Amino acid sequence: MSIIYILTWLVQITLIIHVLKTDRNRIWIMILLFMPLIGGIAYLVIELLPEFSGSITGQRAVRSVKQSLNPDADLRQHEAAWNQSPNVDNGRRYAQALFDSGDTVAAENTINLSLKGLFVTEPTLLLLKARVQFEQERNNEVVQTLESLQEHNPDFRSAVGHLLYARALEAEGQIDNAIRQYSAVSGYFPGVEARYRLALCLETAGKTPAARTEFESILNDAKLAPPHFRKSQKTWLEAIKSELAKP
Repeated sequence: MSIIYILTWLVQITLIIHVLKTDRNRIWIMILLFMPLIGGIAYLVIELLPEFSGSITGQRAVRSVKQSLNPDADLRQHEAAWNQSPNVDNGRRYAQALFDSGDTVAAENTINLSLKGLFVTEPTLLLLKARVQFEQERNNEVVQTLESLQEHNPDFRSAVGHLLYARALEAEGQIDNAIRQYSAVSGYFPGVEARYRLALCLETAGKTPAARTEFESILNDAKLAPPHFRKSQKTWLEAIKSELAKP
């Protein structure tokens, strides 16, 4: 029996255990048993890769690996593309790379250069601009930018942008409006961050019983969720427990 054969089955068994622990569709067990190599690759690509790369933790890990192997490689690549062809797509990618590197000033300059002509109200650029403004604590401008985005792009929907709008309103002291926006975005925001921030805002408004009820509701809902969801939301769930432990 070859070492490769043994290793292949060790990987398959590990993946089957993962299916069981994370309460995935049990059809994967049959696929992994009867299609050892192809089944394992399919499980990684279909189930694990999208979840990992789509999560905040996954994105940070991927960026960390890339930066370790070749620091600033993406930034240099996007800068070269922008210098060669300063169009809206290259501008967005370059601005995002600058933002990720922490250079918010250069990121905003690139965004402003891209927001012109037919693309003066381009929604993804406006959303990125709002993120830059929020990073710089220019919360009133965040509100204005996101309201302009929505006015000119009524069909554009972004859970990240909606949550950012609520946070900016709260930072500006518009607590009642912030609570309304937190409540709205909580209905479709992936994960529990929006609900956690809603509860904190309720507490800020002096509505402590309502805040506590929301915190408890989040934890109760999490108990019914699959294990992989609880794992991905561990940071927020621990923060909620800390809030409930306060006297």
